[in-house]
Amino acid sequence: MLKALLIAVLCLVAGHGAAQNATCQSGFAWSFNSLNQSPCDIAAFLASVCINQPFILQPLQPGFEYFGPPAGLGNPCRCSTVYYSLLSACSVCQLASFIRWTDYETNCSTVFSQVFNPSIPPYTKVPHYAYLDVTAGDTFNVTLAQAAGGTESTSLPSPTSPTSPTSATSSGKKSNSGAIAGGVVGGILGLLVIAGSIYWILRRKKQAAASRADIDPVVFTSQNQLNVPPTPPSFPSTSPPMRLYDPNDPSTYPISNSNSHMSYNPYIVNHSQPGHQMPPSGNFHPGVPEV
Repeated sequence: MLKALLIAVLCLVAGHGAAQNATCQSGFAWSFNSLNQSPCDIAAFLASVCINQPFILQPLQPGFEYFGPPAGLGNPCRCSTVYYSLLSACSVCQLASFIRWTDYETNCSTVFSQVFNPSIPPYTKVPHYAYLDVTAGDTFNVTLAQAAGGTESTSLPSPTSPTSPTSATSSGKKSNSGAIAGGVVGGILGLLVIAGSIYWILRRKKQAAASRADIDPVVFTSQNQLNVPPTPPSFPSTSPPMRLYDPNDPSTYPISNSNSHMSYNPYIVNHSQPGHQMPPSGNFHPGVPEV
């Protein structure tokens, strides 16, 4: 509603600017609606809804006519007999001529007879004469239009032709249903992928923890050997057990050093220092009396 009113205001403002909307000559009051809007104003309001922006219906210069939509620009708005009738009435009130219906709808793939799509904007009313049939006589009949009278339209009347818009609506509903179904399926698949990813990550973590638990926590050196000091090998003792000295047992007597290849001198004599004595030379047996 607000958007429609904004378009109407912009149309009126633009109409007072450099580009002026077409105006009617006097004597054509029959073509105006109850809001005192000329057929040129009404046609411009409908066109603004067709293109979704303000529209200025330029005045006709002598020898010019309003033509139909160019190739590729035919739409339900411009390919409507209602819009064609208002353009023709606007031409008439400017004292200009208008083209025949078959020439107007040349570039329309589908025509909408006696119906206007989309709905009429709330700031205008369409006179009843715009809904008269023009396909039978292939033209806008001014005489029938002046005598038409009838109620103005502010809402979309029931279409008599064609049936293609209904098919397009059904197709649009099917397309929307397909898009919704596809979105639901896609969402379910996405949730399954996320759940599978979470399960895989948790399983990997569990396996990694189990693997670490099986490893003996011992530090190895670079030679893959335990970083522990080596234990020296043990060998059986070959020495005989020690026996205490017994004067009555010759086997406990100390072994004589006379046959030893090694000598041991327990004294270090320094002749430069007095007071030191040297034991007497000769055969000396400590602990054995001299004979």
